[in-house]
Amino acid sequence: MNPYSDFSVPWFDAFLLWLSATDLRVFFYRFEDFDWLFVFAHVCSAAVLLGSILIVDLRIIGVMREINLRKLAVLALPWSIGGAIIALLSGTMLLLFDPIAVGVHTYFLPKMGLILLGLINAVAFHVFFNLDAAETPSPRGRFAGALSIALWAGVFLCASLNATERISSTNHAEMVR
Repeated sequence: MNPYSDFSVPWFDAFLLWLSATDLRVFFYRFEDFDWLFVFAHVCSAAVLLGSILIVDLRIIGVMREINLRKLAVLALPWSIGGAIIALLSGTMLLLFDPIAVGVHTYFLPKMGLILLGLINAVAFHVFFNLDAAETPSPRGRFAGALSIALWAGVFLCASLNATERISSTNHAEMVR
């Protein structure tokens, strides 16, 4: 079902078709004239999320050692949570406006997978690392920070690739037949 490439996941395609026919999608479709507002909210909140994560992760891996890690994390956490909540809600709205058009992009599922891994990494870091004792993070802590940067950079790379992806004339012609 993917007009962009040969990449397709049958169970996810079936889910998108089902989602397109639900009353929930019909309800949210009436707000589609404001999709620009949801795109704006999604991009801005994702930027806030990335910035707040990046500043803490850079400190964890050893950049800006003169800044107290605990204080920085306390300042950044509300911004991370707020950005994540708004990005999740606005992204859900954008998906509900047109599940098939949004969901069939080649990098949509990889983006969702990277978001899940990034969230798991963040929760694991907060569970297993004591920020008070982490002024000089351990090699495992620095690895977790570097992994976080890589995962969230991957999310933004996938989002950029989705936004610039164009329908392949070959794939589109084959689908029309």
